[in-house]
Amino acid sequence: FDRLHTRLADTLLGQSEGLARSGNAAEAAKKLEEARSHLAMSRQAYELGLKHFDDSAFLHNFFGELLYDRFDEQDAAVRHWLKAVALDGDEHRAHNNLGIHYCHVGEYEKGFGHFDKALALDPENPDYLFNVAQNYLVYWPNVMTLRGWTGAETYAEAMRLSEKAAKLAPKEFELVKDYALNFFTAERMNAKPDWKKAAKAWQAARGAARTDDERFYTWMNEGRVHLKAENGKSAAECFEAAVAMRPQSDLARGLLSDAKALR
Repeated sequence: FDRLHTRLADTLLGQSEGLARSGNAAEAAKKLEEARSHLAMSRQAYELGLKHFDDSAFLHNFFGELLYDRFDEQDAAVRHWLKAVALDGDEHRAHNNLGIHYCHVGEYEKGFGHFDKALALDPENPDYLFNVAQNYLVYWPNVMTLRGWTGAETYAEAMRLSEKAAKLAPKEFELVKDYALNFFTAERMNAKPDWKKAAKAWQAARGAARTDDERFYTWMNEGRVHLKAENGKSAAECFEAAVAMRPQSDLARGLLSDAKALR
């Protein structure tokens, strides 16, 4: 029920934005109001469910997600997630949600504590692996202090988790793309990047790409990896593929010139 109404709301919100861009403000407002009504129905369903099943960790978790993502009621969402893990310490989804929230607001010890619990309960979940890896890379100075790691050790653990996520979900473009992107963070964390592995990661991302824009993006970034490795020939091949897709791209043509200069 929740997913049906949130998906309908997303469709209506997209239509509203399109109408607004085309200058049809009245119809855009109608679509926006319809979207809000679907979200309100989802909320009412959870509220009714919790009146009868207040001891359901499952309901508290998903109601928290709705409040956090759709109504921007973060404090209320956190209360529901905390209630969920109090009712059931094995509610890994709530631990993951609390990890995201607490890291976002700067409470890293709490955040990574909940992430640890989520991964301990569901170690093969690619979304959890992805979330922990990205938070390690974003908040790496805080992770170093909290875990007692060096920058290079933090990078290595983040990449281990990110690689595992990409292998578990090889068709999920966002996961495999972010794994490939993460190689670029090595140098600022005093770590040595493996550019050969990075190139393979971008090739895997291209295999998962859904659109020409995403394929172009992977060619450009694989080319940048080869430039970092000072492999002009391979870089040029990538940028040639990018230029073939987007002949008007000044950036692609400029990087192709840089690659040819390395040959």
